[in-house]
Amino acid sequence: MNEPFEKDEQFANRGAFSQIDGQPPQPLKHSGLGIASFVLSLVGIVSFVILTIALISLFFQTIDITQIVDDNGDRLMSDEELVDKIQPFIGYLVFYPLLILVILVGLILGIVALARPGYKKVFAILGTVFNGLPLLFIALLFLIGLAGL
Repeated sequence: MNEPFEKDEQFANRGAFSQIDGQPPQPLKHSGLGIASFVLSLVGIVSFVILTIALISLFFQTIDITQIVDDNGDRLMSDEELVDKIQPFIGYLVFYPLLILVILVGLILGIVALARPGYKKVFAILGTVFNGLPLLFIALLFLIGLAGL
């Protein structure tokens, strides 16, 4: 099985795998869809973090927790008073579904870029992974919320 071969005898059909026109193969380009997926993942993650930090800091600047609950855990405010204090923040919550939409678009672009032959896959892989992580985080939060019911 491992007998010695002449120089070209072992790979007699080497020319079968070369290009027809005889030109050397061109280097692969980065996929535009992969780059777009990667950029959308960075935009989505950074925006998600910034929005969350901004909402938390605004909430704690505006609302004093000691006004809502006492030391024993009993509520000091009625539901109407609590809704009145939280109502200015509802507008900011509209941005979360928009960010999820951006992340979903980036995930779809990354998957499409992975399926396209003839392009480098680096940005497509990074975009798919970075867009998938926030979606997994959101799904995990939903599962934790459902488990608490």
